[in-house]
Amino acid sequence: MKRTPVPPPEPTDEELDRYILTRYALLGIDVSVLPESDADAPMDLERLLANGRSILRQDVEAANFTIDPQFNLPVPHPAPFVAWTEAEQ
Repeated sequence: MKRTPVPPPEPTDEELDRYILTRYALLGIDVSVLPESDADAPMDLERLLANGRSILRQDVEAANFTIDPQFNLPVPHPAPFVAWTEAEQ
């Protein structure tokens, strides 16, 4: 019997907040100096966590993006055949 993988449940805001705070602590960043919620402050803990949750959720969406194998990505350099098709200078 073959089992199909089941994706884990989406993390809650509280779980993401714990993850974000842990990552900041491991980086040595003390976020306890930020005000809890202050619209006049350049950054507060509420906005910091909301931004972090948004970024993490966007990363998941980007990681689940299916690439179309027929899609031709634009390249910053000319195709190799240009050397044969350009006029002589």
